[in-house]
Amino acid sequence: MSAMPKSDRDDRRGNARSDEEMKELAALARLISYARCAAEDVELVGAMHWLELAVQAVNREILESPNVEMITPYLGTTTDRRNTH
Repeated sequence: MSAMPKSDRDDRRGNARSDEEMKELAALARLISYARCAAEDVELVGAMHWLELAVQAVNREILESPNVEMITPYLGTTTDRRNTH
């Protein structure tokens, strides 16, 4: 018997995404990362905070998917931070 309730197990299995959906999520994470870096360049602290939260939420969505192995090569570009100062 699993420690996880049946409804939670069903939700996890039902969260499988297609290859195209996973690529779109990775593209969205890269776009948000780019915006965060642009906000950092012009020192928009409030925008940087919210964009960081947004990219974390998208990355969490990607990592919670049972078929995350197909998108792993794309994740490296979404979590990089750059320091231009």
